[in-house]
Amino acid sequence: MNLHQIRCALEVSRVGSITRAAENLYISQPNLSRTIKELEQELGVRLFHRSTQGMRPTLQAAQFFRYAQNILQQMDELQELYRPHEESQRLLVAGVQSGYLNRAFASFANRLEQLPAELSYQQMESGQVLEEISKGYVQIGLVRYPCRYEEHFREQFAKAGVASRTLVRFHPHLLMAQEHPLAGEKVIQLGQLSGYRCLMMQESAIHRGQEGQKPAGRPIQLADRTSVYEALKIIQGSYTWSFPVTEAECRRHGLVQCSCPQAEIHRDVALWQAKHGLSSLARTALVALQQAASRQGFSTGML
Repeated sequence: MNLHQIRCALEVSRVGSITRAAENLYISQPNLSRTIKELEQELGVRLFHRSTQGMRPTLQAAQFFRYAQNILQQMDELQELYRPHEESQRLLVAGVQSGYLNRAFASFANRLEQLPAELSYQQMESGQVLEEISKGYVQIGLVRYPCRYEEHFREQFAKAGVASRTLVRFHPHLLMAQEHPLAGEKVIQLGQLSGYRCLMMQESAIHRGQEGQKPAGRPIQLADRTSVYEALKIIQGSYTWSFPVTEAECRRHGLVQCSCPQAEIHRDVALWQAKHGLSSLARTALVALQQAASRQGFSTGML
């Protein structure tokens, strides 16, 4: 028996539904059902009556839930006594390259009255982020992936013992120089990109997701967003896929942003260790990231 199992059982008891409890715990419904069944087998007690009306605790489970609630309350109090002293001095975040996430993290750091001794945002691909979170090297991880891989990623999250929360779902947009032949088009179809060069950041989940496009020649890989922005103005007829950016950013770099109806929907997701939860500082940072995601406000790209 572990704290994760206890938290799951208490949440199901509180809301009376596997589906709602899974949503509140940010885990999949099959994983939550499996966790409850494993706990029941270990205890040798049936914890819930299952019916079409939901999940109702059994009489035999009453004593378990009383003890479980006390255990979690004591653990939370213990963490408040010791974890803040240990973790309030460090906040390590690992995530994919993203302009709005970078700005949100910088804005959050700027609002802190006293900076922690160690405050870091490390950029890396989604697979590395998941590994860093599962091993406890960072407190918050930020991953991005095409929504058609949702089931695969959810399974990976469950295996790694991490909780997750969606920050935003979006259609990637096209960025190109103001002089590009397609720059006057507000909406571009995939077929119109034939014959133009695609620039891409290394290890970009957005570019890997656009498998329907068949650009002429091999795509050009560049190290970072700044390099891509500069190259768009140098390499005639080039374009890139991107998270929707603000008009101010487009003007600053001399670029034009267009939508593409066939672009595959992507998801930005925050991760953290399920068994340890988040420190108060990490929770505040996560709220700031969520608020930054909600402020994007692109009527043509956000879902």
